[in-house]
Amino acid sequence: MIYNMRVYDLKPGAVPEYMKAVKEVALKIREDQGIKLAGWYYTDIGPQHRIVHIWAYQDYTHYEKARAAVHDDPRWANDYLPRVRGLAIKQQDTMMKGADFFPEPQ
Repeated sequence: MIYNMRVYDLKPGAVPEYMKAVKEVALKIREDQGIKLAGWYYTDIGPQHRIVHIWAYQDYTHYEKARAAVHDDPRWANDYLPRVRGLAIKQQDTMMKGADFFPEPQ
């Protein structure tokens, strides 16, 4: 598996709004494409208003196909993006591999 780790710094106070949009809309869209949630975190101590989410893909082919399908899904453009647009100040996007002792998401 490969992992897409995304780190977003959000506007002050935007974390609950962002998380609600993900929970209500984005999770289902990604699940429909076989994308597994490998981790979801937000800061308690440290840089404030930061979220980190990690998505698991079978391989780079799955990543490319699933990413395109998510972006082509009308729910993404019509329901999700309008809710989160303008909430992020900064974004980092990294592709990672798991160590051989790391358990893959079920």
